Amino acid sequence: MNCHRDRTLPLRRDRRCIPLCLFLAAASSAAASRPAVAVEDAAAIQHEIEASALEPARAVSLKGVRLAAGLASIQLEGTLLPATPVAGRSREMVFVGRGQVTLEPPDAIEAGQLELFTGARRLDAEFKEAVLVVGSTPAATAMLRKPAAPADPATAHRAAEVYERWQKSHERRALQVESGILINALGDPGHEGFFSAWFLGSDRGDFLYQVDPCAREQVTLGHFVPLDATAKEKREIQREISRQQRKGRLTGIGFEDLGVWDTWVSTSLRDRAGKPAPGAEAFEPERYTLDVTLAEPDLRLSGRARLALRPVLAGARAVALQLDPDFKVDKVMGAAGENLVFLRRGRDLTVVLPAAAEPSRPVALTVEYSGNAIRKNWNILALAGTLDWYPHAGILDRAAYDVTFHWPRKLDLVSAGKRVDGGESGDGTQWERRRLDSPTPGFTFEVGHFKRETARAGHVTVQVAFDPESSHLGGDGREEVVKTVVDALSYFEELFGPYPADELNVVTVPRGFSQSVASLVTLSDAALYDLGIWGRSFRLTDRREVIAHEVAHQWWGDLVGWQGYRDQWISEAMANYCARLYAKNRLANRDQRRTAPITDNWRKDLLAPAADGRPIEALGPVVLGRRLSSSRSDDAYSAIVYGKGAVVLEMLAHALGAKDFPKVLGEIVRANAGRTLSTEELLALIGQVTGTDPSAFAAQFIYGTGMPEVYYNYRFERAPKGGWIVKGEARQQSTSRPAYRLVKNERGAFDLRREGVERASVADSVLAVPADIAIFDPALAKGSPAKDPPANAMFKGTILLRGERTEFAIPVEQEPKGFSLDRLSEVFGSFYDETRHPKRVALYQGISAAATGRAAEAEALFAKALAAADEPMPRDMPWAMIQSAHRVLNAQIEIARARLYVELGRDQEARSTLDRAGILSDSEEFLLLESRLDLRAGDLDKVFRRLDREVLDKRRIDSLEGVMLLAVAAHTTGHAEPFEQAARKARDRGADLSLLH
Repeated sequence: MNCHRDRTLPLRRDRRCIPLCLFLAAASSAAASRPAVAVEDAAAIQHEIEASALEPARAVSLKGVRLAAGLASIQLEGTLLPATPVAGRSREMVFVGRGQVTLEPPDAIEAGQLELFTGARRLDAEFKEAVLVVGSTPAATAMLRKPAAPADPATAHRAAEVYERWQKSHERRALQVESGILINALGDPGHEGFFSAWFLGSDRGDFLYQVDPCAREQVTLGHFVPLDATAKEKREIQREISRQQRKGRLTGIGFEDLGVWDTWVSTSLRDRAGKPAPGAEAFEPERYTLDVTLAEPDLRLSGRARLALRPVLAGARAVALQLDPDFKVDKVMGAAGENLVFLRRGRDLTVVLPAAAEPSRPVALTVEYSGNAIRKNWNILALAGTLDWYPHAGILDRAAYDVTFHWPRKLDLVSAGKRVDGGESGDGTQWERRRLDSPTPGFTFEVGHFKRETARAGHVTVQVAFDPESSHLGGDGREEVVKTVVDALSYFEELFGPYPADELNVVTVPRGFSQSVASLVTLSDAALYDLGIWGRSFRLTDRREVIAHEVAHQWWGDLVGWQGYRDQWISEAMANYCARLYAKNRLANRDQRRTAPITDNWRKDLLAPAADGRPIEALGPVVLGRRLSSSRSDDAYSAIVYGKGAVVLEMLAHALGAKDFPKVLGEIVRANAGRTLSTEELLALIGQVTGTDPSAFAAQFIYGTGMPEVYYNYRFERAPKGGWIVKGEARQQSTSRPAYRLVKNERGAFDLRREGVERASVADSVLAVPADIAIFDPALAKGSPAKDPPANAMFKGTILLRGERTEFAIPVEQEPKGFSLDRLSEVFGSFYDETRHPKRVALYQGISAAATGRAAEAEALFAKALAAADEPMPRDMPWAMIQSAHRVLNAQIEIARARLYVELGRDQEARSTLDRAGILSDSEEFLLLESRLDLRAGDLDKVFRRLDREVLDKRRIDSLEGVMLLAVAAHTTGHAEPFEQAARKARDRGADLSLLH
C-alpha cells in the first residue's frame, strides 16, 4: 500500500526557490549585484565545476571568523584553501583547523529530532576539517581577502584528501551541490545565498549542513549512515549492482551510495517577526504532453516529454527537473526547438533557459530521453519506476496530462486518463492517446498480458485487468476483486461525493506495493493472496481492505492532495481510515475471513524497539513523513504514518461523533476538490465544519509523540433500584524510554548506566475510549437460561478519560458478564485489564516503575506478579502449550527483575534471578544482562566473544545497549576493527563514547 511517489530527497526535501539572502558576518549582508552569465557560457561553467581542484598557493589564514549561515553560526580558526574559480570566483573551499558550529532548532519537533540523532536539543559541535560551498559573493570575497598563508605540505596534502573525498562522495551528489553551484554562477535571483558545508572530525561523526534558497525548507542538517554490511554481503551487493548495470539499471550507483539519511533538522528560514518563510517553486508544471514508445525486443522506453511550466519566481533561468537516473537524456530543447544546456546528476536534471523567466509568460521545454523501464521475467512484466519514467518539475507537481503510447501488438497496455484516440499503426504496433484535463499529482501505466473484466458502478465504467501472476486468485477471487472495486467506489461516492471521472482502470501487478493515481489503481499480486486458515499466521491483510484503501485515494490523495512531505500522512492515514470504515459498514463476513484488518497489529508495530531502544512510536510525529525512515528504524514511516495516522483519525471520529465524521470529511472533499491541503488547513476545516477546536487533540496526537498506558479495573454491582452498575477506574500513565551512558565505576572500569527518560505528561491527556460490556439479555435467550448463562449481547458506549485518574460507573439493565476498554484497538494507547490479567499487568507496571527509578515499587510489583495466579488461556489450547506459556511468562518476570538488580548493582541477586529464567537464556535481553554482569566482573574477553558473534556476525542483537557493550569490550581487549564497527554504529545512534578516547 505504498501509495504515490516520494518526491523527497535526502536532506533536501522540497526543491523551491525564494529570494532570501544568506547573511554572513564576514561580509556585507546585502548581496552584491552582478550581471547574469550569458547562456552560451553555461557549458563552460559546467566544465569548470567538473574540473575544479584546490589551489593551496591561494590559501588564507582565518582567525576569529564567524559565519552566520541561515540558522547556524560557524566559527573558523585555521587555514582556508580555495578551489579553482567557477564563473570568475571560487565557490568551494576546504577548511583545516579548529571550528565550531552551533544551531538552535526553531521548534519542538525539530529539537526533538536533533535530540533523537545527537542526544542534545541544540547543536554545539567542534570539527577539525570542513568543505564549504559559499554562494555569497561578498562572503567568499571577504574570507579570501584574509591574510595570505600558503598551506604547508602536510596541510595541503590533508586538504586535497578531504576535497577528493568530497568530490566522490555520495553526500555531494545527494545535496545536488553541482546544480547549486551552476545555478548560483548563472546569477539566478535568490541563489546568491546558496551554502553547503560538510563537517569532518566531529564527535558527532561527519555531518552536513545546507542553506538552499531553492528549497521550501531552506535549512537542512543531517548525516549519511552508510549501509552496514559484512565483507561477504558487500561483495554480493557489488556483484548484483554490476549485474543490474549491465542491463542498463542502477546507473551511477555504487556500494558507497547505499545507506540511509538521518535528517537532524529541516526547516524554513524565519522572517523578521520570527515566523516561517517557506519558499515557492521557481517553476510549476501546468501540463505534461508525453509521447512514449515501448520497442521490442526488450521494451526499451523512448520518450519525448513537453512540459508547459508556469514561472513562479521572476528572473529564474534554471529549471530543476527529476527523472529516474536509469534514463539517458539525449537532449533538451526550448520553445523554438533550440538545444539547451543541461546538467544531469543522478535523478536531477538542471536545465538552463535561454533567458530569464517572466511571470506572465509560460515556459516550454521538451526533453528527449530513453532507458529500460520494464522489468521482465518470462511473460511477467511490470513498470520498474511507477512514476519516475518521465521528467517531473515542481514540488506540488499537479498538472494536466496528454499522453500518447506506442507499444507492440502482442501486449496489452493499461493507463490512467481518458482514452480519446487510438488504433494500430502501419508497422503493426498499437497506439493510444489518453488525457487527464484536471490537475493531478501523477500519471502512470502498466504493460503486459492481461485478462480484462468490465463492470459498472453507477456512471463509472470499471475495467479490471489481471496479469498472469494473479492466477492464484481463480475465478472466485477475480470476481471478488471486481465486486470490491465496484462496491468501494460506490461507498466512497456516498461519503465524499461523485467520483470525478467516468472511467476507473484497475490492474494487478507483480510488485511489492499497490498504488493509486487519478483514474488508475494498481494492485500488488502479493496483497491479493488469500491463504485461508494460514492468512493470519502470515499477517495477510484482507485484500478487500487493500482495494478499498487504494480506491479511497481517488478522493484522498488524487482529488484532494497534500502539500509537502509533512502533510503526506493525510493521504495515507485517510485511506487507511476509509478502508476501516468500508470494512465495518460493507463487509458483513469480515469476521469469518482468516485475514487481518488493514491496521492489524498497529500497536505492536509502534511499540517495537527502534535501534536505540526507544519504541518506534517515539521516533517522531506523523507530520515528519518520510523523515521517519532513518537509521533508527526502516519501519517507522509505515508504522507511524499508516498505522498511527489511521488510529488518530479514528479517535478524532469518536471525539466528534463516529457517525457524523465521514460527513464532515465529505464536506471538506467537496469544498476542496482539485486543491492541496496542509495539516494545518485540514485541522482548521474540521474545526470550521464541526464548530470545535481540535488544537489540543492535534498537539498530543498529530504534532506530538507518546502513547499513554491505561490500566483499568472494574467490578459488577447490582443497582439499588434494579439493574446493574459497572464500576471501576482507569489510570493513564506516561511512558519512558531508555537512555544509556558510558561511565566508569569506582574501580576505574567501564560500565553502562541505563536510565529511564520520562516522556510527555498525561496530566492534560484526554482520551475518548470505546467501552464494551458483554451482557446476558434474557429476551435473546433460547429456552430456559442456565444457572450462570454466558453473554449473548454487547452494550457499547464511550468513556472520556481525563488526566491521570478517571472513575466510571455505567448503569446497564441486564447482567454484565465482561468489560473491556478499546476492544477493537481504535484508541492510541495501551490498555491493560488489571481485573482479568493481574499477573501480566503487575509485570508491565513493574517494568514501568523500574524504568523511572522507583526501584522499591518495581521490586514489590515483580514479587506480586510472580505470586499471582496463572493467566487465563483459551479453552481450546492444548495443555502442553498452556504450561509452556505459563513458564515463559514467569521467566519474563524473572528477567525483568534481573534487569532491576543489574541497574541497582546487586549483581549476585541478578545472576541468581537469571538462572531461574533459563528457559529464555537465548533471548536478547538475557544475553545483554549476562554481558553487563560479565563486564562488571572484568571478563571482557567473554563479553567480546559473545557480542562479536551476536552483534556483528549473526546480527541477532542490534540494540544500542548491545552495540555499546561490544564497543567497550572490543576497545578494552584490543580488537580494533570490531571496535570501529561497533563505535560507528553506536555514534550513529546518538551514543557518547568519548570516555573511550
